[in-house]
Order: sequence, then C-alpha cells, then structure tokens
Amino acid sequence: MQKELQSQVSRMLEEAERSAQQGEREKAYQISLDATSVAPDEPLAWYLRSQSAPSHEERLMCLSRAYALQPARVETQAELRTAVQELLKKEPFLAYVHETEELYQVRSGRDLLINIPKNRAYETPYLKRDPSPAKPAYRWLNFALFGLLLGGIGAVLLAPIAVFQVLRLQASPLLRGDRIRLWIVFIVALLIWLLSIPISWLLLIRLYPP
Repeated sequence: MQKELQSQVSRMLEEAERSAQQGEREKAYQISLDATSVAPDEPLAWYLRSQSAPSHEERLMCLSRAYALQPARVETQAELRTAVQELLKKEPFLAYVHETEELYQVRSGRDLLINIPKNRAYETPYLKRDPSPAKPAYRWLNFALFGLLLGGIGAVLLAPIAVFQVLRLQASPLLRGDRIRLWIVFIVALLIWLLSIPISWLLLIRLYPP
C-alpha cells in the first residue's frame, strides 16, 4: 500500500512539474495541491505547489513547509529568503516564536508561521546547556572550602571527597578543558586539606584545652 502511494505521489509530482514547464499554471497548482493533501510530508510537493501558488502568502507558507521538511535543499532556501524579503517590505516586523539548529520560526502580522533559514551557527542557550561532568567535584570542593572557613574540621573530611571525585571522573571521557579544570580542583582540594589540618587542630585545642 505504501509503495502504491509513493508511486501515485511521484506521478502527481511529475505531472505538476510538466504542467508548470508547459505554462499550465492552474493545472500545476491543482495537482501539487492534491499532492500536498495526499503526502503532507513530501517536501517536493510543497515546493512545486509554491511555484504556482496564487498568492504570495500561500507561496511563502509552502516554501516554509518545504524547508522545514528538507532544510538542505538549496533552491528552497534561496526562494524562501527572497519571499521573506518581499514580505518584510510589507510587514517590517515579524514576531519571534522559536528556533532550531537550521531555522528561525516567526509569525507574521497575518498570523502566518514562517520558517526562515539560518545563515549562522546555532548556539544552545546557556540555561539549556548540559551541565559539566565535573560538577560533582566542584560541589564537594565548595563544601570543603566552606568547612575550612568554619574552622577546618569539616574540610578535613570533605576535601578528600573532592579529591576522590576528581580521580573518579578522570576515568570518564572528558573534554580537554574539563580535564584541566578537574586537575585544578584536585590541587585546590589538596591545599584545603593541608590547611585544614593545623587550623582544625588549633580549634580543637582552643575548645578543649589540656
């Protein structure tokens, strides 16, 4: 059944393309319209429909849909950018809705959702970035530093935990930057531990004099 549908859609697209080449615009539009109804996930159907769409808004919508389904198609990217530029002459302000690695999604004043190709690299928002794998070591280092400020006794126990976390994480696949930061945590944790021993000893003598 699926093969029959694919074959039917292929015939429709060939006929629509042939009609467009022969100047039968209305026929090409009707066939491509039927193709998008039968196969709404076929990018070529939307692209061919955009070529004979009766209005600029429908052409823009079809190009936007075709690009969302197949971002790598160069022809669709170029024509979509041109169509968006024409829209901006009429509507200079478009409302931002969403973005992915390939496109921005905006809304026009006529409530039309449009996908605009990106021409720059996608950056993951800071709050959505994956946490660093070294985070447990940072956390225990902070605890150890806090224990040092409170008299050193807590740091005697917590700094070795931070060291253990560093050694445990070093066995994991890490980026070079994370690995360097972990070794810094290792050195700082050792220094905190060494400082905490005399500080905690002095605190204990003061609290419990002989």
